[in-house]
Amino acid sequence: MATNANDTPGTVINTSTTSDSPVRKTTPSRKTKTPRKSTGAPRQRTPARTATVAEILFTALPNPSEQPVPPYIWIDHPSQDERLLGPIYNVRMGIGGAQATEISIDGGEWLPCRLTSGYWWYDWSAIKPGKHTLVARMRTPDGRWYRTPVRHCEYHP
Repeated sequence: MATNANDTPGTVINTSTTSDSPVRKTTPSRKTKTPRKSTGAPRQRTPARTATVAEILFTALPNPSEQPVPPYIWIDHPSQDERLLGPIYNVRMGIGGAQATEISIDGGEWLPCRLTSGYWWYDWSAIKPGKHTLVARMRTPDGRWYRTPVRHCEYHP
């Protein structure tokens, strides 16, 4: 198992450059250019570039007999391969050292979670029948991203 700069169990798993990631945007360096002659046509704008974000896969398992040391991130509920009993579920995450936490359901967009009673939560509603995957991620105050392994669950009414 690899560790990062703070000896946190994990592996750098991917990089992303999605514009929906809450990262600082960078702009290309400005060079001195010769002025162009105007053609009268409006200038085309190019999309802003985003900085690359490395996510660290947090692989340590929770140990109920020890107090965890931040940063850490787990999906507590639903458990792996749990069968959900209804179309509404409160996903609970055990997370320490996070400035922000998000969850992705079935590989979709990252959705913000809320901090209440010492846990991070996502209120999942209108769950469609079938198998689902959940991945949570957190950003630490120094800008590092950690994420959980994929959690599988299913709902059959």
